[in-house]
Amino acid sequence: MLRSLLLSVLLAVPALGCGSDPAPGAPATTPATTPATTPAAGLAPADTTAPAHAAATIDPNAPAERLQVRVVEQFPHDPTAFTQGLLLVDGVLYESTGLEGASSVRRVDLPTGAVLAARPQAADVFGEGLAMVGAELYQLSWRNGLAFVYDRTTLEPLRQYRYTGEGWGLCFDGEVLWHSDGSTTLRRRDPATFEVLGTVTVLDGTSPVANLNELECVDRSIYANVWLSNEVVRIDAASGKVTARIDASALAPRLAGPDDVLNGIAYDADNETYLLTGKRWDTVYRVVFEPVTPSGATAD
Repeated sequence: MLRSLLLSVLLAVPALGCGSDPAPGAPATTPATTPATTPAAGLAPADTTAPAHAAATIDPNAPAERLQVRVVEQFPHDPTAFTQGLLLVDGVLYESTGLEGASSVRRVDLPTGAVLAARPQAADVFGEGLAMVGAELYQLSWRNGLAFVYDRTTLEPLRQYRYTGEGWGLCFDGEVLWHSDGSTTLRRRDPATFEVLGTVTVLDGTSPVANLNELECVDRSIYANVWLSNEVVRIDAASGKVTARIDASALAPRLAGPDDVLNGIAYDADNETYLLTGKRWDTVYRVVFEPVTPSGATAD
């Protein structure tokens, strides 16, 4: 019943609330702060091998691939973590969690799920997407209009930037940050200033794709969770075209609540697999994406 109500509201107002299952009464503003102008320390790629907006040959008329997940490994995950952003760097998992009073950025031991270090946010901050630029972590907030920057090693706060609108997902392609706000639009941002450099509208054919949430930049594509679904879409960053729709419904816990949806994508470049989890899920899944045959089984 609650899931149906949520979906009805979303259909009526596509960008209402946050892709992180908004909590009632979340703040729209925070006390004024001075935006930092210090350049980001190092722009070396953290979770990709090529700029996501680099030129690529994409057939605009080709239908999106239909893919599904195949699980190759499972790891424990903190079942209280309201996952908003996920990264894997040098074998270590970095995670952003949400909800007011429970938001944090943390470093996690992947094999055991143990939280190695955590930096809690202020009680009025609703944490969102996470990206790594060089030696720094960037974390969005939902409606606070603030992006926080931390030292990757110590998780010490370094600076923050103000922005307009909501924050949902974030990823770094080696040159720019990509920011989703739950609409059909992705924004390219300068990591040194957080200024908007351009926008891309995400379309599957001629149909806009909204509720884009957690992001992961991989080569020239952006992978995005579609909020309130068990689907991930692969987007060509140069054109905004959806090149694949990935069904991850096989991973969803049977007893999950309406807010405990799929959210969290991390790419493991060492073995070309992906880590997927969800809000308050007790498992992180290592998966590969495979074509779906007409019968629904994976191709050989």
